[in-house]
This record gives sequence, structure tokens and C-alpha cells, in this order.
Amino acid sequence: VGYSTGATMASFTALAAGRHRVLERAGWNVEDDGLIGAPDVAVVVGAEAHVTIHVSLQMLGLGRSRVFKVEADDQGRMRSDRLREVLAGLRDRPVLVCAQSGNVNTGAFDPLPEIVAAVRELPNAWLHVDGAFGLWAAATPALRHLTAGLAEADSWTTDAH
Repeated sequence: VGYSTGATMASFTALAAGRHRVLERAGWNVEDDGLIGAPDVAVVVGAEAHVTIHVSLQMLGLGRSRVFKVEADDQGRMRSDRLREVLAGLRDRPVLVCAQSGNVNTGAFDPLPEIVAAVRELPNAWLHVDGAFGLWAAATPALRHLTAGLAEADSWTTDAH
């Protein structure tokens, strides 16, 4: 558990941990050796990922424009069938996947159980869930089902919106 100044720094911290872990599994120490010459980390986000994810990736040296964007449905939820298609081409790379619980525009939740299953098929992947707008649903019995699969993520963030 960690506390930060807000959702951007929370995502930054979680994705830094993810970057560390996937590169470590690939035999690279990013803290000692930096990113120059490191294995190429693929980053996968939903088409409607919040801007704080892209800002965090920029600050981590992973870039904003290099991400693989997965098509979203009409509510902004990442399409798990399209995610599987993207991940199929990334099996040999370290991968960071960013899902969301609570789309900023619609409130929709990505289908985490399906996303978790797809990510866990990869040999070296980290799943982060941006829950800044919706993760509080887990505290309400009537809405808790929306966060199904969250416990299987490697990291998540929330905010007191």
C-alpha cells in the first residue's frame, strides 16, 4: 500500500513497479542500467484510457505515443476480444497492460475477469487498473460486482473523487 498526491502519481508509482518487475523478469535491472539497451516494454491501454496513464508513461520513459491502444465499446470499456488479438503479438516481450474501473466519461468498468485471464496467459506481464473514478464501488455491496477481477491485478489506483 502506498499513498500519493493524486491519481497521476499513484499510476506513476504503480507503473514504475510494473516496469521494474517485467524488466527484472527479462534479466534487466532498470534502476542500475536505465532504459538504454533494455528489452522493449510493450504498453497496452484501452482506447479511452485516462490522460494520467499517458502522462505516467511519458515520465517513466515508456512514451505516450508508443502504446498499443485496444478498441473500446460504446461505453468506453476495453474490448477483451481485441485485447487478446493485441496480446497475441506480444508474447515474447515484457508487457504492461492498463485497464480501468470507472471510465471518466461514462463510469463504465472494463471487463476485468476477461482482461485478467488474457494477461495471465503471457509469460511476462503486469496488469494495472486505473480505478480513480470507480474503484470505490468495491465498498458498496450493491456495486461490488463491477470490480470483479480486481484482486487479480498486480496494481491499482484510486482517488477520493
